[in-house]
Amino acid sequence: MPTQTPTDEQLKDQAIRQALVGEAAGARQTANEIVDRRYLREAWQMMLFVESERGNVQAVTDTILSCPDSSLLASHFYLELPQVFVKAGDRSGAIEIAKAMGDAGVLPLIGIAAHLAQDGDIEGVREALSYIDDEDLRTTILRKVSICQPEGERLDGLSLMANQAAPSASLAA
Repeated sequence: MPTQTPTDEQLKDQAIRQALVGEAAGARQTANEIVDRRYLREAWQMMLFVESERGNVQAVTDTILSCPDSSLLASHFYLELPQVFVKAGDRSGAIEIAKAMGDAGVLPLIGIAAHLAQDGDIEGVREALSYIDDEDLRTTILRKVSICQPEGERLDGLSLMANQAAPSASLAA
């Protein structure tokens, strides 16, 4: 007796159910069987949403890195993810998520730096900006942030480079 192959919509629903019960690996595997981009996008975005609601940075980064096509995740929600974590007080988690986003993470890194500058977290600003490859952009942002800082805590490109941690492997690689 032949078994009926599930439709893409059924696979999407199954992947979402798996994500909701904490079976992230199974959900990703199920989603990878979906052919129709519309259902594929819905499945990946919902899996990312579920993991972000749990506040699990590693699960969020794993989901981002496992997605076969980053355009499936592209949305306002996706770009706001790092801000959600930094506002919740998880600076390193926010930065890890932004790094996992690859090129799409540059704008969130700038947002993280701005948020941390408002909080007076100079070291956090330096850390967030150190992951932006464009030196001119980093310098421009540092100048803008420096204007808002007390005289003794001003930032500049040289202090960023002097205090920058050793380069680490990018999650987006």
